[in-house]
Amino acid sequence: MEIILVWMTGALICGQIFRLLSLPILVGFIFSGYIFSVFDLNDTNSILSIPAEIGVELLLFSIGLKIKPSYFLNLDIISVFFIHIGVLTLILFLFLTYDVNILIFFMLCISLTLSSTVIASKVLDDRKELKTFHGRISIIILIFQDILALILLTSIEVDKFSSNFFLIFLFPFFIPILLYFLSNLRSNKELELIAAIIIALFFGAEFFKFTGLTGEIGALIMGICLSNYKHADKLSEKIWGLREILLLAFFISLGMELKIDSYVLKHALFLLSFLIFKTVILFFLLLAFKLRSYTAFLITISLSTYSEFSLIILSSWLDAGVINSEILTIVTCSVCLSFIIGSIINNYVHEIYVYFEKYLVVLERKTHHPDEEPHTCGEAQVMIFGMGRIGSSIFQNLQEKNIKVVGFDADTDLVKKYLKNGKRVAFADAEDPGFWSKLRFGKLKTIILSLPEFHSQNWSTKQARKYGFKGKIIVPTTTKGDPNILRNSGADEIYDAYDAAGIGVSEKLIK
Repeated sequence: MEIILVWMTGALICGQIFRLLSLPILVGFIFSGYIFSVFDLNDTNSILSIPAEIGVELLLFSIGLKIKPSYFLNLDIISVFFIHIGVLTLILFLFLTYDVNILIFFMLCISLTLSSTVIASKVLDDRKELKTFHGRISIIILIFQDILALILLTSIEVDKFSSNFFLIFLFPFFIPILLYFLSNLRSNKELELIAAIIIALFFGAEFFKFTGLTGEIGALIMGICLSNYKHADKLSEKIWGLREILLLAFFISLGMELKIDSYVLKHALFLLSFLIFKTVILFFLLLAFKLRSYTAFLITISLSTYSEFSLIILSSWLDAGVINSEILTIVTCSVCLSFIIGSIINNYVHEIYVYFEKYLVVLERKTHHPDEEPHTCGEAQVMIFGMGRIGSSIFQNLQEKNIKVVGFDADTDLVKKYLKNGKRVAFADAEDPGFWSKLRFGKLKTIILSLPEFHSQNWSTKQARKYGFKGKIIVPTTTKGDPNILRNSGADEIYDAYDAAGIGVSEKLIK
C-alpha cells in the first residue's frame, strides 16, 4: 500500500511541475515513472499492470462509444492507410539495421508505422475534438492500425489461432442483448455504470483475449458496437473519471520501462527521427485525397507518435525468441520519447498551425474539399457557434422570435441532424483560422460562442475581432476560465450558463 501512495504522490508532484511549466501533465506522469526506476522504486511485483490494463481498455471502450460503424465506409481513408503504411515500411526497411530474420525485420518495420491509440484518443478527448471531422478520421485510421497490429501480434504465435478464435463470430449476437440490458438499467445510474464497465471488460476485453486477440481492440470494438445506444455519450462521460485514475498506472509503468544510457539514447533518437517521414508522408497523402491543410495537419499531429502496440508486439516476439532485448529496449525508449514529444506538440497544435498556415494552404488541391467550410452567413443577423444543448436552446428561442439565425458546429453528425430537421446549421471548426479569415460577416449583428472549451471561446473571440467583426460577441460559458480574459479579447457579454438557466426558471415562476 505504501509504495502505491509513493507512486501517486510522485506522479502528483511531477504532474504539477509540468503543469506550471505549461507542459502536458501526461508527460509529467511518464517522467515520474522514470524517476522511480532511477531510484529503484520499480513495480517489481506488477502491481500497476492490472489497473494500467483496465485503464487502457476503458479508455478505448469510451472512445468506441463515440464512433459510429458507418464512419468506416470510406474508401479514401482506407487508401490513405494502406499507402501510408506501405511507403513508410519501405523507408524503414531501407534505413534501419537490426540483426534479425528478414521476415521478422520486415514485420518490425510495419509495427513502427503504427501510432498510439491511447495518446491520440486522450489528446483528442481532452480538446473535445473526438467528434470533429479530423478527430473521427484520426480514430478510424487508428482502428485500422490496431487491426494490423493484431495480425502482426498473431503472426509468430500460430497457437493463437486456436478453435477459440471462431467464437468471435458469436460476438454480434451479444450486442442486442447487451443493449436491452443497458436500457433496462437506465433508471439507475450506478447500476448502468457498473453494467457498462462489466460489458467493456468482460464481453469486450476478456472475450477477445479468450479468442486469442487483445483486450484493447476488444474493448474498442465493443464500444463501437454500443455506440448506437441512446445514452452512449453520457455513459462515456461517466467512465471518464475512473479511466483517468487507472490510466495514471499505465503512464507511470511506461516511464518505468525507460532504460536510458548513451547507446540506447543514440539509437532511440535515430529511430525517433523517422517520425518526420511518418508525419510528412501522411500530411501530403491527406492533401492528395482533397482534405484541407488544417484538417490534414491536425490528423497528422494526432498520429505523430509510435504505438504502444509496438511494445506489445515486440514483447511477444522477445518471448518467442525471434528478437533480442536490445531491440525492445531501443524501441521502448523511442515510443516513450515519441509520447512525450507528441503530447507537447498536440497541446499547442492549433497555435503551431496558425504559424505555418500561410505556407500550408498553398499546398491544398484546387478542388472541392469534403471538409469545406462556409464563407458567408448570408442574411443571418445572429451566428451561434456550438450547437450543443446551450447553443441549440438559444437557436430554437431565436427562431421562434423570427430572428434570422445560423448555427455552426464541428460535429458533422450533429450538423446532419439539424439539416434533416430543416434548421440552418453548417459544419465549421471554431479553431480553424481559415474559417475566420475567409468568413464574410454580411448583416451579422451578434456572434454567440457556445463552445465547450475556454481556449476555443477566447480564440474565436480574438479571430472575430481580428477579421473585422464590429457587432456584439456573447459567450455563454460553463468553463472556469477568467471572464476578464474574454473581455480583453473582445467579448461584450459573458454569461455563466448555469446561472442563466437558474434566472430563466426564476422568471418563469414569477410570471
